[in-house]
Amino acid sequence: KKCRGKNSARSKKRFHELMQLGKEDKKELEPRFLALRRIILFQGIGKPEVNEDGKTGFRGQMWKLLMGVMYNEGDPVKEYTDLIKKGKAGKKTENKKKTSYDLIRDDSFRTLKGAQPLFDINEEEPKVIRVLNAYVHKAHKPYSQGMNTILGPFLVCMNEMDAFHCFHHLLEKIAPTYYMSYSNNGIKKHHIGARAGCRLADRILREVDEELHTSLISWCSRKWKQNDPKFFHEMYTFRHMQVFSLVAKPLEEVIQLWDLFFALGMHMHVVAYVAQLMLIRNKLMDDQADINKLLSQEAWPRLNARAVTSLTTYLMPKLSDELVEDLKGHVTDLKLCLQLADWKNKNRKGKRHSRARSADKPVEPKKDIADFVSPTHAVSRRELRKNSKAHRRNMSSTSNKDNCKVS
Repeated sequence: KKCRGKNSARSKKRFHELMQLGKEDKKELEPRFLALRRIILFQGIGKPEVNEDGKTGFRGQMWKLLMGVMYNEGDPVKEYTDLIKKGKAGKKTENKKKTSYDLIRDDSFRTLKGAQPLFDINEEEPKVIRVLNAYVHKAHKPYSQGMNTILGPFLVCMNEMDAFHCFHHLLEKIAPTYYMSYSNNGIKKHHIGARAGCRLADRILREVDEELHTSLISWCSRKWKQNDPKFFHEMYTFRHMQVFSLVAKPLEEVIQLWDLFFALGMHMHVVAYVAQLMLIRNKLMDDQADINKLLSQEAWPRLNARAVTSLTTYLMPKLSDELVEDLKGHVTDLKLCLQLADWKNKNRKGKRHSRARSADKPVEPKKDIADFVSPTHAVSRRELRKNSKAHRRNMSSTSNKDNCKVS
């Protein structure tokens, strides 16, 4: 506990030092920002606590900074309340008989069930409904299943207004492909980014643990008569990709894992999923194991965020440069996602990666944390310098607007 307390205090110190920097501290900004990322990755910032007062705590402030939610234009409180006042979202969905608001009400009461006391849906459901309803109004797109789950961690760490803006920023700016749709041979498929994530997870597993990859696909062939990686990943991996690892439990561990995702980029959740598979490698490789049960949502092993973070950061430097670039790009690049989602596309098939180097090839420099940060995820130095004062002021001054409800 003392160690965790020191780590949290060190993180807070770095955070406040970063926010105090001005235009004259240009040279200090980047190294301090990198130091903050390192602390988050290798030491952590402590476990999340129950948000009893409904305010944005330290972790929420950290997420906003890392995501680049700066509130430098307009009035964020007024924008959110105006969206709420628009009433029920009537945006049509695939189910033409139901509007987005209808589907939100169908899913809201199921959001992160069993996550008490950190998140009690019986108390938080009105907030879930309001935020999702406001998102549909602002994004001009229908509600899609899984959005309610992704919203949960934001409501744990932030007030309602901050949660809305960060949720919108995540799905529209940081990882927009995850809730995009596409048509293939007349069949419309949703979550194109998540399907690309399945392909990337397969490539990562083949590069870092080919034996486990072969074993799982062979088991799939025996169990389901499908010797096809695509079938395996759409059957077992897709649900993890769709909600950024929120299939795992408990919620407090997943939130700590999200610290990693916001420090480097949401593309890291694909590697974190592979790391979770590798942590139960012995069970998956056991000939007598019920792999179908092991990989089910109900029996998915209890998450240890520090262990997964440690293994994820260990695996990243082992990945080929092409795979790292595809990882970083797939969260925003629709064209890349379409190539990845097409499993017959040999250009994105990937190769079995070998760490061996020939004598005539120069040794590549060791990869650093900065090599894995998504270019659209990190806050630019110019933007941070420009908005640090406004960001610091807004993080502590915003409050819930629970009196504005959707009837």
